[in-house]
Amino acid sequence: MAPMPRRPPFAFMLWALCAFLCGACSTWQPVEVRDAWTLYARPGYSIDSACFARALEPAFVAVEARLGPFEKNVKIHALQSDEANELRSDAQFETVPGIGPARVRAFHVRPTANPFAAGGVFLECADAGAAVHELVHARLAEARISLPLWFEEGLAQFLGDGALFEDTWYVDGLCCWPLRELREERLSDADLERLLAVTSTDSTPSRDNLLVHFVGWAIVFDLAREQPQASWRDWWETWRAEASVDAARRRIERTVEDRTHVEWLARLDDEDPGVRFAAAKGTWKLRSASAAERLLARLEKEEEPSVRFALALNVLITSGETRLGGRQWGRFGRLVFSTLRAAKLDDPAEAASLDLVRRALRGRVSKQESDRAFDGLARYWDE
Repeated sequence: MAPMPRRPPFAFMLWALCAFLCGACSTWQPVEVRDAWTLYARPGYSIDSACFARALEPAFVAVEARLGPFEKNVKIHALQSDEANELRSDAQFETVPGIGPARVRAFHVRPTANPFAAGGVFLECADAGAAVHELVHARLAEARISLPLWFEEGLAQFLGDGALFEDTWYVDGLCCWPLRELREERLSDADLERLLAVTSTDSTPSRDNLLVHFVGWAIVFDLAREQPQASWRDWWETWRAEASVDAARRRIERTVEDRTHVEWLARLDDEDPGVRFAAAKGTWKLRSASAAERLLARLEKEEEPSVRFALALNVLITSGETRLGGRQWGRFGRLVFSTLRAAKLDDPAEAASLDLVRRALRGRVSKQESDRAFDGLARYWDE
């Protein structure tokens, strides 16, 4: 009933894909020009520029608030769905040993002096979180700020985790997939030392490349939790003062311990509904009965419709990922099903997807239709 876990946009860089796209930069044509960015597409491809704008505008606001304003117009390249499908078997998906399938949904290519190579951000879909992640790379590259790969990727993941709520990007920062994977990993001191030393120019196995992202996020998350009002530069200076494998291990262990996500989910009681929405989104990836309990507790008193729906949908998917207790199942039936039955979504496509979900819960659709229904509601659950 629940969709298969979808992998986040920060997966590893695949240079074969970059070479394919950059080698034909002359075929990219501008389709939308704004003060901060220009959207490019290939001739003959139909791009919903308004949809991309709805994702890109708040993404730029969020990144510039943390890293300062862009000095130059940023090139954004929209990958057409059929083009992405053509590349997918070779580049978009890869099975990472010991981790599973990972997906590249977006990436950034640093501009070079080569006039025939396309630099900028490449997006497979109009996703605000993916845009935030890649714009972090773009802004750091523009400012010529040199950081270790793990820290830059960790910062991009932290800021790119959240939700778009009423045209504002709300950063949450708790990346549930890497948290869960790092709990299951047994990284030795030699592993950590190797991962912290990886650079963007290294030829790195896909597993190590992905673990660099995970380790970077876990350390940055702990720094941010320790200094919530500080800037990313303060986090970096704090790290520089303690830089060591032992310090990395301590911060990772604090991030992945059980109480961390429980304490972080106190954000579900924030006064701002956007903060609550961002906190609920993606929690199913924790595969945690305690997280489900926290969402159910919030669902009992939540009044904002979009947040109620996000809470219910994430608990629903969690029920297919972990074992809930008997009392939880009773509240599950009372709260989750009633919320899904009563929900009214303004977007016609989302409303149609919700209708399919309701039919799926009654066993009246195929698995393919059920998966498609959840895909249509991704903004409520897809981290």
